Order: sequence, then structure tokens, then C-alpha cells
Amino acid sequence: MSDKAAPEAAPQTAFQLWGRRLLTLAAAASGGYAAFSLKIPLPWVLGAMMGTALVMLLGVGGRQPLQGRRAAQITIGTALGLTFTQEVIREVASLGHWMLAGAAFSIMLTMLFSRVIQRLAGIDGPTAIYSVAVGASAEMALQAQKAGADGAQVASAHAIRIILVVTLASVVAHYSGEKAGPYISAATPAIGWQLAVLFVFLAPACGWLAERLRVPNAWLLGPVIMAGSFAASGLNGRMFPEALVAAQVLIGWSLGQHMTRQFFIKSPRMLASAAAVTLSMLAICVLLAWSLSKTGVISLLTAFLAVAPGGTAEMAIIAKTFGIGAPIVTAFHFFRVISTVLSIRWVFKFLVRTGWVHDKAAA
Repeated sequence: MSDKAAPEAAPQTAFQLWGRRLLTLAAAASGGYAAFSLKIPLPWVLGAMMGTALVMLLGVGGRQPLQGRRAAQITIGTALGLTFTQEVIREVASLGHWMLAGAAFSIMLTMLFSRVIQRLAGIDGPTAIYSVAVGASAEMALQAQKAGADGAQVASAHAIRIILVVTLASVVAHYSGEKAGPYISAATPAIGWQLAVLFVFLAPACGWLAERLRVPNAWLLGPVIMAGSFAASGLNGRMFPEALVAAQVLIGWSLGQHMTRQFFIKSPRMLASAAAVTLSMLAICVLLAWSLSKTGVISLLTAFLAVAPGGTAEMAIIAKTFGIGAPIVTAFHFFRVISTVLSIRWVFKFLVRTGWVHDKAAA
């Protein structure tokens, strides 16, 4: 999801502002715990999302501060980086050509469904293209505004996409019955407190540096590279489970905060169109994943999570939680995001010039 902090619903004082945020955090944590108790798939994300949605729909919730989303990304990125041992890096590198193919596939989805969503939602060309571009949502929203698109509608479409994909992918992963891969297991010891303290300083610094270098998903990728360098050097350790639970609750909060009454009332046609397009994208991704799994290079579920049009952090935490090819899923999504971010302006100009999408809103 977007790494930009959304405007608050305008409580008048700092006390009210933080009161709402603390209430929302409590609702998110309670929802996560309830989902965990009920054995719901990916409970600390989906439960937190629903708990947050409840207080937002009641009008008493607060939006997550920017630091909350970044803290979750840093934690998840560090946990993912610890899985990049030398053996895993060799395995991921051997799939490089498939990652490039996956990135090209995502761009093709953008080109195909830009016309579909323009017809369904009756929106202008720039808004249609950036609404279905499967890139980093923050970067897509920023580029959309520069291209003259409706930033609010683009953000809403991406929110719907990621919420639907995370929910459905979690259920699929839970009921697939696929066994955990040969990555970090529960038997692997947690990192020592000395290393944890070092990571507290190094991981945010690497995220900040990646952002300065204008790397997409900087606060996730920076820590992945940092922790991966330790793992590739022989470190055998995993992130504290409690830290991952906290990160998942924060991810759930960032997803659920979009579910306000205004969100559903403002543009129902756009939201319904975005949902239909997302489900269609998922159906095509299932076919691609099945084809990829038939080559024998990766399993069906790993392939599905790798090509699904979800957010990088969200897809990676699903793979990490279920022990299903998290390094491979992460690498596929980084290739996809970077390719989309770098090519979307060219794709936008090409689609408008050829008439595949119309610059003005469709009737």
C-alpha cells in the first residue's frame, strides 16, 4: 500500500488525534487476536484489518501515522532478508528469466485492463491506466497526479486491489495444504539481542538510504538487502515471532483504514469496477501460476503468490507466514514493481497514442 500518510479525519487536538490512533491500534490488535483464536487464515493481518475497518466505519478510528507503515516494512524486510542464504540466493538467481517474464506479464495486464476499467468505470485514460498499473501504490499515485489522473480514484482502486488480493491469497495459502519450503523454519534460533539492537539502527538507515536513492518500496527493500548480506555471510537466525506479529497488525491497520463510509459512498462505480478487474487479474494469474508450476521450477502456490497483483510487503508476509518460498515471492515482486515504475510513463503514452484508451472519460 501507499507509503504516504493520508490526511486525518480532522480531530481538533493532538490528544484527540492520538486517542483515535490508539483506539484503532487496540481495535486492530484485538481483531488480530480474535482471528488468531478462531484460526482464521493470516489472522494478525486479516483480523487487524477487520478490527480497524470496524472503528473506521463507526467514525471513531484514526489513520496510521507514516512511521507505523515504515516500521512494519522495516521489520518484514529484515525478516525476509534473513532467509537469503547463499543457497537461496543461487536458487533465486536461477529464476531470473522467469522474473523478467513475470514483470512483462504484469505490464501486459496493465495494458489489457486499462481499457476494461475505463469502460466499466467511465473514467479518463490517465486514471484508468494508473488505476490498474501493478506497481508500488505510492509511486503510482504520485505519477498519476503528474499525468493528470484523478489521484483519489487511483488510490481507491489500489486499495481495493490489495485488500482483495491479500484476503483471497491468504485463504488460498491456508487451504492449499502446501508444505513449507526449505527456508528458515521454526527450529531456527532467533537472532541474539546484540544483533537485534544492531538491526534496530541498521535497518531504518538502509531504508532511508534506499529512499534517498529513489528505490521503489525503499523501506522494505533496504532492510532486505541489509539482512540478506548477513544471511549470505553465514548468519543462521530468524526474526523474533513477536516482532512479526506486531508488523502484521500494523499492515492490517494500514489496509483497514481505507474502509470508511466515505470510501464506499464517494465512487461506488469505480470501486465495483476495480473489484471486478482485480478478480479478473487474479483468475489470469492463477492460469499463469499453473503453467509456471508445470515447468517444475517452483510450486503452484509459490508461483501464484509470486505473480498475484498484490503489494510486495503483503505478498511476502503471506509467503513468510506459511513458509512458502518467501525469498522467491519477494524477488518476483521487486522485479515487477521496478519494471512497472520504470515503464509506466511509456506505457501510458503508448496506450493513449494508439487509442487503446481514450484521454477523455468514457461514456
